[in-house]
Amino acid sequence: MGVQRPFMAELQRAKRVQEGRGGIPEPAASQPSPAAALPPPVVVADNSEVLAAIQAVGHKLDRFLTVDHTHIEKIQLEVADIAGRIKATKVEIAALRHPLASEDKFQEASQQLTAVVKSTEAATNAIIGAAEEIEDIVNEVRSQLPEGYQNSRLKDLNEVILRIFEACNFQDLTGQRITKVVQALTFIEERVEGMMSVWHAKEFEALPLPPSIAKKDEHLELHGPAHEKDTISQADIDALFD
Repeated sequence: MGVQRPFMAELQRAKRVQEGRGGIPEPAASQPSPAAALPPPVVVADNSEVLAAIQAVGHKLDRFLTVDHTHIEKIQLEVADIAGRIKATKVEIAALRHPLASEDKFQEASQQLTAVVKSTEAATNAIIGAAEEIEDIVNEVRSQLPEGYQNSRLKDLNEVILRIFEACNFQDLTGQRITKVVQALTFIEERVEGMMSVWHAKEFEALPLPPSIAKKDEHLELHGPAHEKDTISQADIDALFD
């Protein structure tokens, strides 16, 4: 290795110093030591950890592109299937109770069943009342007849009337069972209202209205039988012909 050549700034400084001393030249610079002439040591960095980390990232990327990506697509399909089922459930709920529908199917069913109970009860009471009148007439006639064939047949008629009374007990059973059905409908109605409260009402308003279950005669809807408040009495009908 040769002696390092001084920089221009060092030469200018040495010249100024020499001129300041009256032209006395400075002693020659000492030769650099062999140690100073050696090149700086080369530092070798250990990049094995960095390479291992890069390799691990590459393995994860490969796994994502092969295995994990397939799992993600499967999850997306399952989520889409769940979303479709939720939408179908909303449509079914809207068919039962649509916010914009003019009729409430649960309320209508409850009213109809309640009307069945009342009509059955009224018909049963009418049958029992008529049977009681027949029984009174039979007893009156039997008391006027002597013992014989006619009196025996009237006695048989009393037994028939008794069977009518026993058959009229059906009203109590059917009334209890229909009441249980109404209670079940009320329970279902509450559950439907609970499910609808989970979502916003606007979501159901955007769904199509359910078809009407009322029968139609051309363009007229038949809502019969009419409720008691909508019925016309026989006196009103007779007044039309007067």
